Amino acid sequence: MERIILDVDSAGDDILAVLFAAAHPDIKLEAVTTVTGAAGPIEQVTDVVLNTLSVAGRDDIPVHAGGWRPIVGNSKEDMEAPVHFEKRLTARFGERLKKFNPPAPAPKRPATSGHAVDVILRTVLDNPGEITLVTTGPATNAAMAFLQEPKLAGALKRMLVLGGNFVTPGNITPLSEYNIWADPEAARIVLNAEVDKILVPLDICEDNRVADSMLTRDDISDMQAAAKNNPVVDMIADTFPIYIDIWREFFDLVGFPMDDVITLALAIQPDLVGTTPPLFADVVIEKGVARGQTVAHRGRQLLPVSGPKTTRIAQTLDGKRFLKMFKDTMALYERGN
Repeated sequence: MERIILDVDSAGDDILAVLFAAAHPDIKLEAVTTVTGAAGPIEQVTDVVLNTLSVAGRDDIPVHAGGWRPIVGNSKEDMEAPVHFEKRLTARFGERLKKFNPPAPAPKRPATSGHAVDVILRTVLDNPGEITLVTTGPATNAAMAFLQEPKLAGALKRMLVLGGNFVTPGNITPLSEYNIWADPEAARIVLNAEVDKILVPLDICEDNRVADSMLTRDDISDMQAAAKNNPVVDMIADTFPIYIDIWREFFDLVGFPMDDVITLALAIQPDLVGTTPPLFADVVIEKGVARGQTVAHRGRQLLPVSGPKTTRIAQTLDGKRFLKMFKDTMALYERGN
């Protein structure tokens, strides 16, 4: 049983990651922590998680709100770009966009008391070597925890970090992926932390070379055909077709990439990916088009660079096995199981 803290920004596939973590029999979800990111302000992010867990019948899982803004961030206009992304799609999708990142209704329960950073620190330090921290949004909460408590790195079992790009072009700038770009100072702190981690970049998530890992309308139909009374599959079938269509038409992908679920799944099946050896990875924090670029030191350069070789970068993915695992886990929400 893997004990997990899942740190999310509730942007589409974060919802699927929460559902996966809440149902998989090999995962004990200690808490979900939230951070401002692609879905909007911290209230929206947190309410989405609370509502998702209610659909899953898991209102027992603590949900703690965290960082409401990045440590430094970028211009206000640029930071809001992902939230206003749908405005560029109105002419094509019209009323159907109401299913894309809608304002969350009031949840049935409030967030659990206690800031996300405090919960991460308390849970990890009270259970040294047992907790895996999975970050699928900007790394703000994790970075603040490392800054607050130097003992955290030694107490974590491992980290799984979604972010960066090395071969696939970035989705914010040509060089930068959203999670890293949204809080590059935080990402740099996390990647420089002396803790074993796997970094999951766009290369194995949002690239048609791993098309067999993406959610399609056919996959939703398969889940519906197998379901008799499954509220989670019903929710996915209602919500995610518009996500599939947007990623097909705007990003030229064959389906909706499930970056967050892939990252989380490595907690229980790390061999889903092939990785580099442990190396030093860093982040560009200077202003400009390269801000947020993730840099892997994997060669021999003339200028000396030093840093902890604690990051393994995922380079390949067994997409078919991953997608089957996801579908099998969603089937566990069948009422009566």
